[in-house]
Amino acid sequence: MTAHESRPACRIGITAEDLAREADRAVLYGAILAAQRPEVRIKPHLADAVADLLPAVRAYLEGEESELAAYALEYARACGAEAFLRSKRKV
Repeated sequence: MTAHESRPACRIGITAEDLAREADRAVLYGAILAAQRPEVRIKPHLADAVADLLPAVRAYLEGEESELAAYALEYARACGAEAFLRSKRKV
């Protein structure tokens, strides 16, 4: 069995860059969830990265116009989740 055959069908043709963006999106989604529901349990392999991003995401969701909030937006843009983050911001 080759490496190609051992991958799930949804991973065939996926580049390392695609996987990195997907991982970054998972961190962003976890930070958004944690900001909205602080009692939520984050998967252990994401917990540290989510905790690192959480202050920026909170700042953005609260409508701050700060460097921290801008970082969250840039992070979302970089991983293809800008529209999702924008949709969660308080008006």
